[in-house]
Amino acid sequence: VNDSSRRRSLVMSILNDNPSRYIDVLSQARLNEDVEVVHYAATAMAQISAKEDLALQRCRNDYLQHRNSETMLERYCDALERYVNSGIAQGYALQLQKQRYAEVLQERLRKHGDYHVACRLAQMQIDLGLFDDAAHTIDGAMERWPDQGDVWLMRLRLDAARNDGDALRHTVQQIESKHIYLGGQGRRALRFWTGTKEAERA
Repeated sequence: VNDSSRRRSLVMSILNDNPSRYIDVLSQARLNEDVEVVHYAATAMAQISAKEDLALQRCRNDYLQHRNSETMLERYCDALERYVNSGIAQGYALQLQKQRYAEVLQERLRKHGDYHVACRLAQMQIDLGLFDDAAHTIDGAMERWPDQGDVWLMRLRLDAARNDGDALRHTVQQIESKHIYLGGQGRRALRFWTGTKEAERA
């Protein structure tokens, strides 16, 4: 939107609607050249952040007071996932919540986790640069779910994050030789790494 009055009108309509639904738009608006638009967007993001921080803190308190409750564990885990992926937090605040998210995922995996939890944990460890921890998580997941395509794709992501071409090629070979089922999105990811159409048959 090039017209300044329309930009301001758009931001104001977002503020009067439900700002939490437009976090991506508000984040972009904070970089606008229009000072007034930047002010409105920054104010809205600060309000959203304060609200979400409070909700997350309440969820954390409930979890800490009921450490043996699987319901509270799952609720806090899901709340952290939404917060981390929301785009609200930045810098140190985001890193802190990512670390807490990884810790809660570890606890959830120890108690009753499935391969979805293991993959979420491995991805968060990769995002945090904890490659050795991610490798440990993936190794454990492969022992428990050796034929699960999502786990193998997570191994590929770790190999790529480490810039380990030899390991990545070895993982691709294993996926193909073991005939691991990956599904449509997984086949596209594998095709990207192989650079061929061989992944269509995996």
